[in-house]
Amino acid sequence: MTNKFGSLTATAAAAETFRVEIIDAVTDVVLRDKSGKAAYIEVLAADGDVGRAFDKEQRAVMFRKARKSRNGLVEDDDQLEQNIAKCARLTKAWHLVDPVTREPLEVPCNEANAIELYSAPNMGWLFMQPWGAANNAANFIKRSATSSTTSPSTPSAAAAS
Repeated sequence: MTNKFGSLTATAAAAETFRVEIIDAVTDVVLRDKSGKAAYIEVLAADGDVGRAFDKEQRAVMFRKARKSRNGLVEDDDQLEQNIAKCARLTKAWHLVDPVTREPLEVPCNEANAIELYSAPNMGWLFMQPWGAANNAANFIKRSATSSTTSPSTPSAAAAS
């Protein structure tokens, strides 16, 4: 089915992950293990299917809280905690490296471990990298190569023929 907005949407890449190579906060270079493999975290797009489902779940939770309250009002949840939870849901793979020993960290990539990683004290530098990447639409838009078009003829080109 074609979309009336054509190629403005990034739907073709919505299920694909984007690999974020982790930049060391101290050295400002890609963090690598002893064998030279870059540390990375792979994330889905924040506005893709998984991200939208997460947002819908959060709206449902807030609606249920509002219905249970006496006045229909609820206190806002902590936005950072919500962002961490969403980023954890969007995280699909990783290769984590200890920046001091340069040894790979053999921690399974799952939502619970991602929440723990992103929530740990002094981990804002790490969390911001996959979170920023997940929210950057350019990381998920795949454009097909366009065929070259002929340039319009100019008066000088027409006169030469």
